[in-house]
Amino acid sequence: MLSLLFALGLLALGTLLLVVGADWFLDGASDLAHALGVSALVLGVVLAGLEPEEMLTAAIASARGAPTLAVGNVIGTNVTIATCALGLSALIFPLSIARNVRRQALIATLVSLIPIILLFLGVVTQWEGILLLVVFVGYTLFLLRTDREAVKRMASSESDDDDDDNQKPHVRARLQWKPVALTFGGVIAMAVGGPAIVEGALRFASLVGLSQSAVGATIVSLGTGAEMIALGVSAARKKQADILVGGILGSFAYNLLVTLGIAATIHSIPVDPHVTFIALPVMVVVHLALLVLIWYGKIPRTMGALLVTIYLMYLIAVVLA
Repeated sequence: MLSLLFALGLLALGTLLLVVGADWFLDGASDLAHALGVSALVLGVVLAGLEPEEMLTAAIASARGAPTLAVGNVIGTNVTIATCALGLSALIFPLSIARNVRRQALIATLVSLIPIILLFLGVVTQWEGILLLVVFVGYTLFLLRTDREAVKRMASSESDDDDDDNQKPHVRARLQWKPVALTFGGVIAMAVGGPAIVEGALRFASLVGLSQSAVGATIVSLGTGAEMIALGVSAARKKQADILVGGILGSFAYNLLVTLGIAATIHSIPVDPHVTFIALPVMVVVHLALLVLIWYGKIPRTMGALLVTIYLMYLIAVVLA
């Protein structure tokens, strides 16, 4: 009993540190970039969908000799954010999605095809992990190069504002201690939370007889996806669906390319057959459903309820497999 409570305690502590640490890191990095005069566009592209807690958790799991936990975490998190986060958000307020999200959805889908194919083949080698990281770099550079018109519009808008205001010229914000403390405090919190959640998950799996992939696809993925669920609820309240959908699409690509790529680079990852037959197909179907909803332009409450139901059925299927 004490062993089970200790394992659950590690999971809870790790999840708390990961979520809080990621929040501190992103807030601090945003303010720090502003103080240093970094382009808001570049910051948005680099941090869109960034989930550092998932990358750290998967990397530690792979280094600890639990690569199937890393795979389960990647796939489970993608399913969680596209069903639970999006579904709960639509239940609160029906979501309306702008047409300009379609292009981002197509690009994210295309770059996700490579890791999905590798997962279906049954193993992701170290060289393939490096390839995924290279693809992510190319994906980011492509977004930057194809978004030049947005940069021009941003610059033009700022120039018009300066002309209208006729005030003193814009002065870059001074570097403050708070964004620095938040950034590095977030890194430290995630560095502690990552090992805690992996250790707790491994202990829990051994105690209850669950496979590592099942734990990664359920408990760990729910913990590391908690930030996106919170973002979804907040975005629904503020009626900013584009931010939520963009974050989900970014997380899909980031998890499959960077999180999986780093874990595979550390240690070649064999894919559990249960993942291939259940979790991975569910992730693909959910992603395709998300594309349909993006093209439709709306996610009503009924669809939100359906997404949450799909997530609950997914949890049951993974645990019982």
